[in-house]
Amino acid sequence: MERHIITAGYGRAGTTLFYNMLRHTLKGGFELPEKEVPAMQWIDKPGNFCTKRPFDIFEIPNILQKNAGRKRVDLIISLRDPRDMLVSFHKSVPDDYFVSADYCYFSPKGRTPTKTAPGIIPTQDAIAKIATSGLFPNGVFLLKYEDLVANPENIKEKLSAGLDLEFEGNFSDFHTQAIPEDLSRALNGVRPVQKEEIPKWKKPEHRERIIEQFTSFPELHDILIALNYEKDESWFEEFKAREVQQEQPEARSS
Repeated sequence: MERHIITAGYGRAGTTLFYNMLRHTLKGGFELPEKEVPAMQWIDKPGNFCTKRPFDIFEIPNILQKNAGRKRVDLIISLRDPRDMLVSFHKSVPDDYFVSADYCYFSPKGRTPTKTAPGIIPTQDAIAKIATSGLFPNGVFLLKYEDLVANPENIKEKLSAGLDLEFEGNFSDFHTQAIPEDLSRALNGVRPVQKEEIPKWKKPEHRERIIEQFTSFPELHDILIALNYEKDESWFEEFKAREVQQEQPEARSS
């Protein structure tokens, strides 16, 4: 049976990074387009395909209906700590945060970005609905960005076992291959995989952003807990109470 692998879920959650890793290593006769494409436009093409488009999480039932059981379809759902997504930037919108709780920017190539696409809350609703829908009898593969950057090869092994896939080479070597322009654009620069020592959302320059978003959209707390990034809301009270440390000039002794 022919196959189609869909990567969907959160945007700004490492989907382009992950897709480039797949393009570098995935075997089994899979064709991987050189840009982000809707699975709906490829699901009925003959052959094995792997596509990535975060917004496909909203189209899964229609994609499966169009497939009509002709291919085995597997879904990889991209996840990330919502707090880091809230402070993410994209070079197409350098002067504003790219993702918010309610909306995020839609940034098609050659067009002016508009903040009209679904944000974290509607995306999580769609993820939860699909993950528990029973549309995938063998389940879906939940891919956390933090796990991917911490140990890319471990993720590769889990994909191999969980989705019956074959790979050749290392995920972490993806940056040594030629990356198409459309797939390097969303990376904000091609570089080796690097785990952040301190989560971006904890940096002082993002303090007001985190407080504003979680105050305006308390539903974000439920998402953090559902995704196992926090056990309760106590982190937020501590975060608000913590004073931003500022360097003070040393007092000169007289």
